[in-house]
Amino acid sequence: MTIRQEIHNYIDDISESKLVVLKPLLYALADESIVIERNLTDDERSLIARGMVEYEDNPDSFIPLEKVN
Repeated sequence: MTIRQEIHNYIDDISESKLVVLKPLLYALADESIVIERNLTDDERSLIARGMVEYEDNPDSFIPLEKVN
């Protein structure tokens, strides 16, 4: 089984409500014009970590990604 087939099988088993969460990530991975930066500065890493903590503490205060565009 190829990795593509394996991932496809996982996707087939995911509920519609969870696919909504996966869709923006798949879009970002599929769009070749989007560059995923890997060489983050310490300040960028710190900002991301703070955002994750803030989200965990207040998940209802965040706007879903699909509503941002």
